[in-house]
Amino acid sequence: MGSRAAAEALEVFRASVAALAEIVPGGRGSASAGEGAGECDLLRQEADDWLDTLAESARLQAATAALVVHAAAGFTRATQAMAPPPASPQEHTAQEMAVVAEVACVLTVSEGDASALLADSHALTSTLPLTLAALQDGSISWQHARVVVDETTGIDAARAAALEAHFLAPDC
Repeated sequence: MGSRAAAEALEVFRASVAALAEIVPGGRGSASAGEGAGECDLLRQEADDWLDTLAESARLQAATAALVVHAAAGFTRATQAMAPPPASPQEHTAQEMAVVAEVACVLTVSEGDASALLADSHALTSTLPLTLAALQDGSISWQHARVVVDETTGIDAARAAALEAHFLAPDC
């Protein structure tokens, strides 16, 4: 995903949030109560509307997480391409620490959380395409994606792909 695609995805996300705000029960786009239905029917409809809102919010959160994954991986690739080859292991570590610090700062998270995000982003964009696709379409959550990353860390690519396919593409 390039920077233009990321910007377009962000615009789609903003439009989705705006559309969701229109359908939230009690929002500007919701139907008015008291249109001849019984009180139980109205409460059931309200409850269903809230569940639909929660479901759509969960899909949007997953899609946002996928966008963050792409942005983190893209930032890492771009900064690595700009940096001169490290002259020593210490310089290599310093370059990595600078990337982590910048991501932590922009996301207002700890450096430990930023480091974990960068590692997860690398795994998802390089070796776990089914997991990333499922995250993008909202069929799994960020927490689920992290579990797949954790379970495939330290195993070879073929076994990781088989595990991922088993859970995310059972028809294959």
